[in-house]
Amino acid sequence: MSDRNAKSAVSGKPVMLSSPFYPQAAAFARQEELGLLNFAPLNINEIKDVDSLFAAASERAVYCGNKVFGRNMNVEEGDNVVDCIDVLHSHDIYSSKCVAYCAIGRYAESIYGVSPFWRGNRAIRCSACYLNGASRCFECYYSNGISDSYYTFNCSGCTSCIFCFNQRSKSRMIGNLQLGKERYLELKEKLVSEMAQLLSRDKRIFSIADICGKEPEVDAEVAAQMGKPQAEVEAAFGSATKILLGQKHKNAARFAPWLIKNTLKKKRVVGSDGLIAHRPDLPVIRNIPAGKLASLEKALESALNHVELGENEQPPLEEMAKKAGVIALFAPEIYEGQSRNCLDTRVVSDSAHVYGLWWARGSSYSGYSTIVTESKYIFGGYARVLNSEFCINSHNVTRVKNCFECDSCYLCHDCYFCHNCENVEDGILCFNAKGLRHAVLNQEVGKGEYSRIKKMLLDSVNSELEKKGGLEFDIFTIGTRKKKLILG
Repeated sequence: MSDRNAKSAVSGKPVMLSSPFYPQAAAFARQEELGLLNFAPLNINEIKDVDSLFAAASERAVYCGNKVFGRNMNVEEGDNVVDCIDVLHSHDIYSSKCVAYCAIGRYAESIYGVSPFWRGNRAIRCSACYLNGASRCFECYYSNGISDSYYTFNCSGCTSCIFCFNQRSKSRMIGNLQLGKERYLELKEKLVSEMAQLLSRDKRIFSIADICGKEPEVDAEVAAQMGKPQAEVEAAFGSATKILLGQKHKNAARFAPWLIKNTLKKKRVVGSDGLIAHRPDLPVIRNIPAGKLASLEKALESALNHVELGENEQPPLEEMAKKAGVIALFAPEIYEGQSRNCLDTRVVSDSAHVYGLWWARGSSYSGYSTIVTESKYIFGGYARVLNSEFCINSHNVTRVKNCFECDSCYLCHDCYFCHNCENVEDGILCFNAKGLRHAVLNQEVGKGEYSRIKKMLLDSVNSELEKKGGLEFDIFTIGTRKKKLILG
């Protein structure tokens, strides 16, 4: 998933950010530098309308990177890291150990260049590893419970597979060809040795997308056509807006362009079967030729296709990869566990009543978002919403409730337009704050004054939503005004 490096306005040091949506003109700081920032005290009486509220927020908005929450040890150049040990240049990592160059995942150990993931052990350059994850794997994608494998796509419950596609509960296969134990081990030793030599020599190796060559697109990108969500999701959107905004908004599809503005982009192309295929904008996956994409149903049917090998044939690595590229068919879709009523969502596990997500894991009553994990009543958001409920356009948040336009928050409740907040309850336009209640612009103002500001804000938000079907401002545009920081 996307991350970004910015320059600290405090020290000039690099700042790691877990979202690509922060404005270029904003001010940034590392978490350890926040104590050096100093702003003039807020005179709450000067806040007479929404324009003056956001003007004051713009003057104080500093986006924070290199954030850690909970208990961590030895985190270097990481952002949104929670309860982890030994993390390097990774973001949105939860309860994991020995992680480098990874994004968006939890419960893993010794993984490198993996994103997103759920569980896993000793894996390198894998993506969309879920449920039981990937162990001792290299270049495995859309995998569940796969181990000791190399260059696989959409394989589940498999072990000891190389250059395999769309297999279920198989072992000792190369290029979808079933082999005996001795023959498999012989070929595996040769191929893996050549992978290691290539990596040692060039410090890089081809990806699973590269084995297909540079096939031309079957057709140009197809314009997105937004359908109407199912009744359960429509009702959930009404409930979420009523709880968050005090006003029930109907017809969720009308608000879809606003909700998906800051989500993972998915390109619609014509696949190998002539049907529309959804290709997410993820490393490696984005480079798979459209002509090699297919529906999950067709991809599973192609699992019987396999390479041909002579009895004693031992092709070199690059030839073996080319052979596999001929039979490869990619379905960037997963449907596992007990799920129901999940529409226009490509990665689904144990979820119900979701629409227009990319990944839903143990979630329900949500739509138009990116990754929703063990959460409910979530609309909009990048990249992951974890263990949360009743959120709209909240990004990279963990264990939050009733939050609107919030980013990188942890253990917060009833917050609006907040960034990098922890344990804040009833907060409006708070940045880099902890342990506040009834707070506006990081200043606790008491329940009465807080209620006045909240009503003023929500009246404006509801009015604009009704008129335009969205808001022109969001948590990422607040900091666009140039400012001179006061350091103390």
